[in-house]
Amino acid sequence: MALSSGSVQIVNPQASHCLYDILQNTAQKFPSDFVDSQLPETAQAFRQNYIHSLPRFEAARLASPASTLIARDLALGFENQLVYRTASGDESIHSYLSTSSNPLALTTIEGESTSLWPPAFEDKGVIYQDLAKLGAVLANRNVITPSAADALSWLQQHLAGEGVSLTGRKIAVIGAAAEMAPTAQLLKTGAQVLWLDRVAPSAALCAPANIHGSLSYHPHGVDLLAQPKETLATLIAFANGEPLDLCLYAYAPGQGREIRLTGTMDALVNSLPPQLISSVTLLVSPTTPTRLAEVDIAAMDKRLNARPAWESALAAIGLLGKKGGKTTVNSTSVTNTIVSIQGASYQAAQYLAKIIMADCWAKHGNPYDEQTQLTPMRVSANTAAITQTQSLDHPVFDAAFGGAAALQVETFTPNQSQLMNGLLAIHDWLRPELPVPGQIRVHGGIHTLPYPLEIALRPAAAIGFARRPKLLAGLLR
Repeated sequence: MALSSGSVQIVNPQASHCLYDILQNTAQKFPSDFVDSQLPETAQAFRQNYIHSLPRFEAARLASPASTLIARDLALGFENQLVYRTASGDESIHSYLSTSSNPLALTTIEGESTSLWPPAFEDKGVIYQDLAKLGAVLANRNVITPSAADALSWLQQHLAGEGVSLTGRKIAVIGAAAEMAPTAQLLKTGAQVLWLDRVAPSAALCAPANIHGSLSYHPHGVDLLAQPKETLATLIAFANGEPLDLCLYAYAPGQGREIRLTGTMDALVNSLPPQLISSVTLLVSPTTPTRLAEVDIAAMDKRLNARPAWESALAAIGLLGKKGGKTTVNSTSVTNTIVSIQGASYQAAQYLAKIIMADCWAKHGNPYDEQTQLTPMRVSANTAAITQTQSLDHPVFDAAFGGAAALQVETFTPNQSQLMNGLLAIHDWLRPELPVPGQIRVHGGIHTLPYPLEIALRPAAAIGFARRPKLLAGLLR
């Protein structure tokens, strides 16, 4: 891999302080909109309380008539925190990407397959080829939202005869090797796919017999944080004047990489010529504060009223918290699903670089465009399923996965998530109406859980540890 002399960094490396400063600066510009959602007075207090403060802030933002302007201000505030750092100093990421670079050399494999991708989703031992039926089953179990079920039904009605066809489209997958990325499925659709990742695709993925369209990649991999300018030039060269479906899937935990990677991908989108963007796709964590619809709140109330005796007993002695499963400001409610064990960097990345940036793109357009030049983008920003990926490799999460069913929460395998993510993204690309970020959610039941997820995680983990005592040893690592 060709290494650069610098890398993308955050001006304020302490994620919770960075998030606090951005929220505080925006709140001061829109004081009347955040009267009911005062942030703590100090960054340190926010760090200790962000699992409660961030949902209140997002509920207040969504309740405001200026929610789009607030999103734009937050988006710009976040991108202003990103710099490309070298031994000679820092340069803002937006400025750094405005200068030209040579694209990376690509290897392209033309596919030999003549079979389009026929989706088949396995759920509890049943294989569903009828996506409408699958959607109805999952919505009935409260695993997906009604909007997600509608999306699957629409796909079923509009699929090509032999499978999904994206022939003629160019798809750039940043983070193509990520566990949640549906790259393998996209290669079977007839599209021209650009693979951008630190690692090259596997031999199996490169086999022409497994590709219906084409696969292009840099043989030595791409370090997105060290080579953002080269990545941008590669995207432009691959597009060759045609619009791209941009998939933003890059992820790596630790050392602030979550926020730096998501921020870099956003900066690439904001630096591309608008005529080269057909759509932008990203996945939102179910643990990030998310707007609740009336149907979600009704399901939450129903769940609370029908809870089993053991839950009532735990609630009576305060072991399920007192705040409930939602935070409401002026009749606008968001989920109380932040889990502190994931860290402030994770939430900053999810909230600022995904929820906020997606809302800005979908309603305003590029945040650098003037307010009078609204050019909304097609944005697929769906909530992904709770999935036991490597990023959740922790004994508490392992135990909670084992006890989730007791709280009527369902999780997906990585293969299930890849398939579902791909299907819902394709729906958002093909359906004529512009998608609405946050409507399509594969939340597994946690968005209708009547308790804060941070609190509910404890009994779920306790149940999991009781079922698999060996997991306790992992706490001593």
